[in-house]
Amino acid sequence: MRRMRYILSLTILFVVLAGPRAWADEKEDYYARFKTGWQYMQQVYEQLSQRYVEDIDPYPLIRAGINGMLSELDPYTVFLEEDGQRQLRIMTTGKYGGLGMEIGLRNKRITVIAPIDNSPAQRSGIRAGDIIDKVDGATTKGMNVNDVSKKLRGKIGTQVTLAIIRPGLSEALDITLTRAQIVLKDVGYSGFLKPGIAYVSLNSFTDKAVEEVKSAITTLQNEAPLKGFILDLRGNPGGLLESAVKIVNIFVPKNELVVSTKGFREKEYKFYTTDDPILPDVPLVVLVNGGSASASEIVSGALQDLDRAVIVGEDTFGKGLVQKVFTLDRHKQVKLKMTTAKYYIPSGRCIQKKDYAEGSEVIVHDSLQVQQHIFFTKNKRKVLDKGGVYPDVEVTGDSISLPLMQLIRGNMIFDFAVQYHQQHPGWKTHPVVNDSVKAQFNAYLQSHHFQYQCACNSDFKHMRSYVKKEQLSGEANDLLNRLEEIFRKKTEEDALKNQVQIWDFLHLEMVEKYFGRTERDRLSLQRDKQAQRAIEVLKNESEYHSILAIR
Repeated sequence: MRRMRYILSLTILFVVLAGPRAWADEKEDYYARFKTGWQYMQQVYEQLSQRYVEDIDPYPLIRAGINGMLSELDPYTVFLEEDGQRQLRIMTTGKYGGLGMEIGLRNKRITVIAPIDNSPAQRSGIRAGDIIDKVDGATTKGMNVNDVSKKLRGKIGTQVTLAIIRPGLSEALDITLTRAQIVLKDVGYSGFLKPGIAYVSLNSFTDKAVEEVKSAITTLQNEAPLKGFILDLRGNPGGLLESAVKIVNIFVPKNELVVSTKGFREKEYKFYTTDDPILPDVPLVVLVNGGSASASEIVSGALQDLDRAVIVGEDTFGKGLVQKVFTLDRHKQVKLKMTTAKYYIPSGRCIQKKDYAEGSEVIVHDSLQVQQHIFFTKNKRKVLDKGGVYPDVEVTGDSISLPLMQLIRGNMIFDFAVQYHQQHPGWKTHPVVNDSVKAQFNAYLQSHHFQYQCACNSDFKHMRSYVKKEQLSGEANDLLNRLEEIFRKKTEEDALKNQVQIWDFLHLEMVEKYFGRTERDRLSLQRDKQAQRAIEVLKNESEYHSILAIR
């Protein structure tokens, strides 16, 4: 009887998800295929429940079936239980109950990357580099970052005790903290990059993003008149559609179409600006890259289509799918987040870049189709419907060299900066990476037996394994030794060639340890090719007008 109830429940779920087909001429075939598929599913479950070698808990099996079904669709249609619902709430509000610190895995231990300003973690004296050894007496060894995050978060006002291992101290510190409401900021760094040229970095689109951007603008306006404005959406994965529309409204007049959504089973919805803009005339540049997605693409794409901003940087991600959340069980907060439509920006272009069913870019085969993919901005500039947003001024971001990447992955720079800060706590001005610091860093690498590895190191291991397996002559090993030595010298030469990049990164890491993330962001923008190109565009009125076809 219990088994039949589970089967009945799953049948209802499948019927609800399937829904009626819109095409009358295919209905009979559709329901025949559905009936056959469901019979197979039912028979498989019955056979498992009656004959499998061990007793089966039906819920994990059914949940796996749900997840398997959804895996055939796009990657954004997901089944949400309690943990997923909590994550969704944090993404939309930017708020949670916790301690307020960014953590990561360093040397296989859960390590504090940085405490959030004015959080319980910062007020209790927790520092970057501290290792969280235990949470309420339970060891964190072998745990991943998500597992520890769940333990640190909880109801506001409750307490949690951490055992902290701090570099330089012989014994662990036991610190008891009281969880508080942690508010993750949407706006990162804001300030003037040049006289009159303001900059605001927007990291996400929660329900407070608009007020944070407006507040940053007001602060900047009180400091000096704005002659140009840079909105940085690089690495911003998106968020709430409503917030995206309101961000656009900061720069364009009311009653302008920002985005529309259309789906096979959903009617078209159009979203317009509703208020008078704060910065209707200030020249505007938007920075984007491959990490700019969804709401970021709505903002950058709409501002491009309306010829309100010059887009600088790299092609965006191309995520133009609309999700809605449907409640399946109100008592247990079980929900289904489902893709129901696609985003279209004012020119008529669709943001979605990939064919998510196949995982490959859509290919256009003939010239007639190419013509159908040409759209026009407000000032009649041609834009292509290739998915994503393509910059008006393409500037490739700085790539991280292999030697620097190895230092970062080995935590060498982070750990050295933590140690240096511990040993030299009294800096009042910016730490300088002088010859003394460089010598100390190189000595630190030697003491930790760090060696730069060539990119083909794994290939050599495979070749040596093959030589041993096939019992080849010593000549083969000698050949490999000589070849390895050549690549080793080349790797050392590459490290020397990239010393400037390594010292720059070390400097930024040390600045963050002494003065925080905000100061690091300010300094890094001075070396940022994309941000510097944005400044050039704003300072050159004729180029700015030419790009936007302003007459």
